[in-house]
Amino acid sequence: MTEQSATITTAEAAGRYGLPPAALQRIAEAVTLAEAKTSAEIRVVVTRAPLVQHPFFSILWASLAALVLPWVIVLAWPMPALSALALQAMMFVILAAALMMPGVAEKVVPRLALKAAARSAAIETFLSYGIPQAAGRTGVLIFAAAREHLIEVVADEGAHGPLGAEAWRDICETVAARARQGSLPDGLVAGVEKAGDLLSGPLPRSPEHINEMPNHVVLL
Repeated sequence: MTEQSATITTAEAAGRYGLPPAALQRIAEAVTLAEAKTSAEIRVVVTRAPLVQHPFFSILWASLAALVLPWVIVLAWPMPALSALALQAMMFVILAAALMMPGVAEKVVPRLALKAAARSAAIETFLSYGIPQAAGRTGVLIFAAAREHLIEVVADEGAHGPLGAEAWRDICETVAARARQGSLPDGLVAGVEKAGDLLSGPLPRSPEHINEMPNHVVLL
């Protein structure tokens, strides 16, 4: 395993990320057409939940600020040690509360941490949806984190061996390029088409091949 009808809670929730039912159908049709060229199995999963859902980074930044800023203030306006400690505690409480507010907590997570979380989520999804069970270990997952605009591709041994990591980077960039222009569905369609083209060379579809996995988009 190498990293590099849709399930929808409500139409409104899907549409909020540019994924109304019509767009999901387009992506599913692209998967069907791509798999007509190859014996590999392609799955597309989009998560709408935050990749990092705990307040660790909010508390971390509040702690660092509370450790440093009060002493800067003390240097400018000397005060008793107990007053400085009280200021430190008050600053931590205020900053932590502010940084944990909805819409703010997500913005204070470092990009590197988000990328690591996306990789972990993609691998977990790859395993939990049974993609390694594809015949010949040729399963490929295209995983999109809609909130964070991050794309990951996880390919099993049978697909990764003949293509290598560069192929998955190309697919990620294909999806991301369209997504940056404001259309995640267009990006996913283009990424699926790219995957089908790349996989069709070393892994062409044989007449006896059976589609082992659903082609619809999974929304988490």
